Amino acid sequence: MAWWVAVVLVVAFGGQGPRQTPRVQVADSEVQRLVKGAVLGAKHRLERPECQRLLTDFQNREGRLLLDRLEATGLAAPEYLFDRVWFVDGAGTPICQRDERTAAFTAPGHQVVHICTARFGKSFENEIVAAEIIVIHEMLHTLGLAENPPSTREITEQVRRRCGGS
Repeated sequence: MAWWVAVVLVVAFGGQGPRQTPRVQVADSEVQRLVKGAVLGAKHRLERPECQRLLTDFQNREGRLLLDRLEATGLAAPEYLFDRVWFVDGAGTPICQRDERTAAFTAPGHQVVHICTARFGKSFENEIVAAEIIVIHEMLHTLGLAENPPSTREITEQVRRRCGGS
């Protein structure tokens, strides 16, 4: 009987209710828990108007505001992060294997963020605010933000200024 109710709900609502958990697929269960917590915290930070100003602070390579790209999705920033951005295990990628500083990365305009699991876990196990800041930083890249310029450090500092604090 329960499976029938689930089928009815999926058919009736098209399976499109609000997501209850972020899109995180990481093999290490502790890092998965950490990333999920960071995405949830970042989502709450993005609900603040000051944090949302990031979307007008930066432009993509074509000179368009990141807000324009976000608005084209029909979602607000918190929902975009939760519903459209995937966080996946990147431990086996060349970037995670050769770069000793990268904890997460994506390409501008791509909605998949790769997590360098060992480094992310080690860097942020006791620094949840810093992990949330990195999640927002990577979300900006999914909206088309490239680097150099601005530098990784400049992006992170602006995210910290707009979205940091408790």
